[in-house]
Amino acid sequence: MTPRCVFVQFTAKPSGSPISGLMVVDALHQAGYQVHAIFHQLGELAADYENRGCSIEHLPHAQWLAGGPWHRRLRRLLADIKASRLFVERFRHLRPQLVYVNNLTGLAAVLAARRLRIPCVWHLRELMDDVEGEMHAPWPGGKWLVRQLVRRLPSHIVAISRAVAENVVGCADGPRLTILPNAVGDEFFDCPLSRAEARARLGLPQQVPLVGVPGTLRPVKGHRFFLEAFASVAQAIPGSMAAITGDGEPRYRAELAELVQQRGLAGRVLFLGTVDDMPAFYRACDVICVPSRSEPFGRAAVEAMAAGTPVVATAVGGLAETIQPGVTGALVAYGDTSGLAQQLQFHLHNGGTSDDNGRRAEDMARSVYAAHTYQARIAEVLAHVAVQLLHRDRPAPVAL
Repeated sequence: MTPRCVFVQFTAKPSGSPISGLMVVDALHQAGYQVHAIFHQLGELAADYENRGCSIEHLPHAQWLAGGPWHRRLRRLLADIKASRLFVERFRHLRPQLVYVNNLTGLAAVLAARRLRIPCVWHLRELMDDVEGEMHAPWPGGKWLVRQLVRRLPSHIVAISRAVAENVVGCADGPRLTILPNAVGDEFFDCPLSRAEARARLGLPQQVPLVGVPGTLRPVKGHRFFLEAFASVAQAIPGSMAAITGDGEPRYRAELAELVQQRGLAGRVLFLGTVDDMPAFYRACDVICVPSRSEPFGRAAVEAMAAGTPVVATAVGGLAETIQPGVTGALVAYGDTSGLAQQLQFHLHNGGTSDDNGRRAEDMARSVYAAHTYQARIAEVLAHVAVQLLHRDRPAPVAL
């Protein structure tokens, strides 16, 4: 009989976590599992999961780390504990040999797996708000409760960076903990377009120094910080432009447009919205800027590296583990407007050096962040919990 894995994912809307989840699903299929995917929130990527042979289900959960006053946090924690009963019912019906929870918000599924003694992998992708992350500590218990649950409930923990492991788990080493950086698809390595061809495809101006800022439009992504720095770049380098991808809340988009006007950047900053061909976008830019206030990993930085474009990023979270200053790009402190402007100017002025950084970035991405490497590491994690699949014993708490 083919073993079954229930794969629990917060959202199927386009973002880094469900994209990485598709690679996890590929690895699960390669390991011989039939995969049933459960989403808190459905979206466009659900079809991609189905196309990979997954059955799909919608089951609301994942509220325990939302913010708000203490009484709302308490209600949300209790709601997720209650939701775990629904997962127990579904797991009893589906009879999985493995539960793979692909985000920190999936407490309900992890609780259910522990109750039924089903081996469970908990894949952590988020940071807590004490380091400017987007996960808020619950009440009661706070961050202490988060760490206790993460350490004790799953059979194995996977974290996308040492920053995530240290923040959420409290350490970055241990027999039940694997640090596994996100990977990028082959399309980012194999983009055949020249810079001019990529710009023509996206309707971007030719023959201008161009900075790209990828990602969704959210305050945590640091767009205000970037625009303040780019105002200096625009004065120092005539004709230079910035292209910003992604969509977000209309109010935040309007605030950024107002800041563009205030800083005299009208006509110098392009808001592209959702870009379907991101490999072409990275190839079109002279340098990519990732100005995040907080970043558990920084997928956009690795995608740019895979496309051979150097990256200037903030030295926060996983970004500080990914970028090698002077080799594959540059790191600056978040809020250091002058430092960010200087690094962007350097890469726009020094095309040869920047191209060298881009080639080294691509080489590094191929060796560390390729999909086949990622899937091999997932296979190692599955092998680590194989004894649970054989014996179905309740995993005992093991000190990390």
